[in-house]
This record gives sequence, structure tokens and C-alpha cells, in this order.
Amino acid sequence: MSGGPLAGIRVLDTTRALAGPLCTMVLGDLGADVVKIEEPGRGDETRFWGPPFAGDAGPTLIGYNRNKRSVALDLRKPEGRDACLALAAHCDVFVENFRPGTVKRFGIDYDAVRGVRPDVIYCSISGYGQSGPMAKRPAVDLMVQAVGGLMAQTGERDGRPVKAAAPVADTMGGLSATIAVLGALMERGRTGAGRHLDISMLDGVVALMGQSVAAWGMSGQAPARWGNAHPLMAPYESVRCADREIVIAVTNEKTWAAFVALPDFAALGADPRYADPPGRNTNRAALLPAIEAILATRPVAVWLAIFDEAGIPAEPINTLPEVMALDQLAQRGMLPEVEYPPGSGRRIATAGMPWAPVAKDGPPRPPPGLGQHTEEVLREWSRR
Repeated sequence: MSGGPLAGIRVLDTTRALAGPLCTMVLGDLGADVVKIEEPGRGDETRFWGPPFAGDAGPTLIGYNRNKRSVALDLRKPEGRDACLALAAHCDVFVENFRPGTVKRFGIDYDAVRGVRPDVIYCSISGYGQSGPMAKRPAVDLMVQAVGGLMAQTGERDGRPVKAAAPVADTMGGLSATIAVLGALMERGRTGAGRHLDISMLDGVVALMGQSVAAWGMSGQAPARWGNAHPLMAPYESVRCADREIVIAVTNEKTWAAFVALPDFAALGADPRYADPPGRNTNRAALLPAIEAILATRPVAVWLAIFDEAGIPAEPINTLPEVMALDQLAQRGMLPEVEYPPGSGRRIATAGMPWAPVAKDGPPRPPPGLGQHTEEVLREWSRR
């Protein structure tokens, strides 16, 4: 599968920022020929998100746009629209993430693209979807995390709501779009028909919170913030050792038995308050300080060795430099380097592909410079 499972599939990518580019990057990783449409002279707005910068690109552009070629077209002008539709006539998948209504004004909406490519799979990614009372509200990752309830559940119990450090609303939107496109391609292979896919970042955030939604459906109570703890079990959180914090997870009776079999924690095993999971959960306010008082007597390295020997899940809370130094990631090829700016020789580490088993072979194509492939793509796609 040297070309990847999507070899021969052409994707026209009019997206910018994050959710859309993530979707099309994954399609490119899987072998699709992805052409990214960018505004001449400016390009994807993430070229200006920084510092740091590498040439005309910030880290978001570099992190989410490998395996693509860039074509500069002004979609606000008739000639840009016409050129886009000419390319669309030769694409299998068309992806956009403008605010609902914008592509209609540009003349590149689903009906327009279907007019030149009847079996096109047209994927629209937006904050709240193409329908409903919120459809045309402006939406970025922060807004959707807030509206979707994720922020209200994130942070210390008595602290302020906190957004996730990673752009989870964008990520769920992008990956949801990828899944939908792959399903639609399978369907088209059977029926010969394309379709319009309406992907909402808000829908993705709600799907991400399946456990919380089900808990609310069962109890009718809004979930509280738990910080690094878990509302359903204890100990399952971050705890302090002599030199730094670790996380520990006791999720069943076998693990608890192994935990209290350690001499340092034997007294906890004899305490009737902690005899079963409900008891440990109910009495966590006493359990956690007791555990931390013991952990404070030794450094992390010692405790991790002890817990590993006993089969108790425990790990350090790594900083990003520590993550980048993990042999586990290096051996699995999860930190590929790309060259940017094109031809500069500068190598930049990026996050790799969890879907590598079905990705195309070989090193990834580096993120494109603005308009780098305009003439090449217009010439090449016109021949099909």
C-alpha cells in the first residue's frame, strides 16, 4: 500500500485555521492528493499565528498542513471562483469551513460544485452546523469549548472554568469530518452518488463528553469540576511526591489490593472507610491526603519503580520537552521532521500519524509555501 488507501483520490481544500486543515491533512496522510486553496498575498490566517515563525508560517500552519500543495486563488473575485470550480470538476472531495452562507456568496457552495462534479463529496465544517438557531454565530475553538460545556467541567473544583490546553473542539471537528468523508467515499463506491456532509464542532464536543452526558441523563445533576481527579473512582488523579507530581489510577479491586499490599500503604487497606470503591470515592477527602503524606517521603523515581513492580498504573506528568525525548515516540516514528520554508534546509519536528499503519509510505510532503504549486496543479488537474 505504498500510495496509501486513498491513492487516486483528489481533495480540494478551501479551509483555513485548524479543524478543516486537520481533516484534509489526514486525508493527505492516507494518500489523497490534497490541494489547498489560499488567498493570494495572505494565505491561511495561521501563517500569521505566532511566534515562533518559520518564513511565512506559524506553528499551526506547519503542524496541520503536511501532504498538501498550495494554490493561490482569490475566491472573492469571479476569476478565482471560476478557477476553483474548474479544479472542483476534477476533485472527489471538496472541504470548506467558512461560516455558513459564505460559500454561497463566493459561488462555490454545494449546488455549484455538484453542478461541475455530480458525485462530489462536499464536506462543510463549522462551529455549530449548517442548520439551527446558532448556525451563523462566529465560532472558534474557545467559543465551542465554552458553549459545549467542556470548560465548565475543566479546572480545579473551586477554581474558574478552564479551556483544554489542546484545541479539542477543532480536533473533534476535524477528525469527525475525516470519518464522515471516509464513510462517504465507501458509500460512493457502492452507489456512485456523492453527498453533502454537515459537520459541527459543537456536535463533536458533545460526543466527546459521552460519559458526562449519560451521567446527567441518569441523575439530572450538572457535573462538577474535578481537576485531575475522577468523579467515579479514587484514587485516580495527580498526587505529589517529594520532588514532583505523578498520576496514579486505581480502577478496580485487583489494583487496590496490590496498592495496599505495599507496606507503606497497608494501613489504608485496614481502614474500613476504604473497603470498597464507593467507600473510597465517598471518603476521598481523607484518602488523598493520607496517600500524599506517604508519597512525600520519597522522590518520583523511587515511587514509580515501586508501583511498576506492583503493577499499579502510575506515570510522571511530563513537560513537552520530556515528551519529545521519549524513546517510545521516536521508535514509533511519531515525531517526523518537515522542511520549512521550502528549500531552506530547516528541519522542524511535528506531531506524527497515529494512523500510520494505513498511511502512504515514505516521508510526508512538507507544508507548502503560499501558492507554491499554483501553476503545477492548474496544469496537472486540467489534464484529467
